[in-house]
Amino acid sequence: MRSMPFVTAAMMLAAGAGSARADEEEAPKDDEPLSFAGRVFSRFTAASVESDPWQGELTLDSARVAVNYVWKEKLRAKVAIEAARGVEVKDAFVDLKAGHGVSVRAGHFKLPVSALENASAWTLPTIERGVVARALEDGITLTGRRDAVQVSWQPTDDGPRVIAALSQSTSTDGADPARALADGAGVAAALRVEHDLCPDLRVGVVASNRETIDGSRVARHWAGGADLELDLKDAGLGLRLWADVLVGQSHLGAAAAGRERTTFVATQAAAGWRFGGAKKNKPYLEPYVLGGFLNPSVDRKRDDVTEVIAGVAAGRWKKWRGQGQLSVVNARGFRPAGLGGALVDVNDAVTATVQLGAAF
Repeated sequence: MRSMPFVTAAMMLAAGAGSARADEEEAPKDDEPLSFAGRVFSRFTAASVESDPWQGELTLDSARVAVNYVWKEKLRAKVAIEAARGVEVKDAFVDLKAGHGVSVRAGHFKLPVSALENASAWTLPTIERGVVARALEDGITLTGRRDAVQVSWQPTDDGPRVIAALSQSTSTDGADPARALADGAGVAAALRVEHDLCPDLRVGVVASNRETIDGSRVARHWAGGADLELDLKDAGLGLRLWADVLVGQSHLGAAAAGRERTTFVATQAAAGWRFGGAKKNKPYLEPYVLGGFLNPSVDRKRDDVTEVIAGVAAGRWKKWRGQGQLSVVNARGFRPAGLGGALVDVNDAVTATVQLGAAF
């Protein structure tokens, strides 16, 4: 992505740099002030959950269109609409370069928490991010898209970036009532520092404080972590890697344990090795793996969830690709309910998926 034209790179810097990178298929095109982009994913999934008989489903997983507007390399506006399962606004924000290395973003966008979460689904080699990523977003409510304001500061072009974000907290059942100012207005805060150690390696650390609304229970929880993003294309190698570790407090399992909060640990990593695809439209092949581990409560045994994914992607680089992968989820017996969000549990499962996707 660092070989993108100047305007695209400048606008991505205004968007908060690496932790809030624009999707590659939804980034502004060259010097065009107004541009359109999007992607389509169609997949077939066969799964056996809790050793039940295999079931199959053919779905349109994503049909996304984005509009980008750039004005004088100072201002960028983006709206991305997902239409695969009803019309949904995925991104809608304005970026402003305020000068002296400061940029401001306001609207609806991904929080600057996890390197794996902030990488586009089109950029990642995998078909999906896995159950741990879904638990962090929908169950623990730490990651994902929120209504937010974000300020980033990078005093020098090759120095570290500091990113601060204030976002509206979300409830576990999807209802987000307004909160009293005296209670913090339901606002969550995240602070991230990231640095490009070299053109191929970016590392970051993050701290977060958020409010979780779980039914009638309202509590604040802290979280922190570290991550890295590696792409060795500039070194002439095909390795790509995203990895992060997150530790923090959560409401999951707290009521059953008679406490207000529990402490979780989560780690996830995705890696692929690309053969070919040196330039856009060139043929390529990329075998990949993804692993995730979540311990919802560190002081409770046999409540963790583990997932291993292996697969391969092939096609024309940054144009279209076919993917096939196998996922195995091991969910231990004492895991808390609601790991996948309100009334959504995570169970043992073996899943085989084939997907065809294209971007424009």
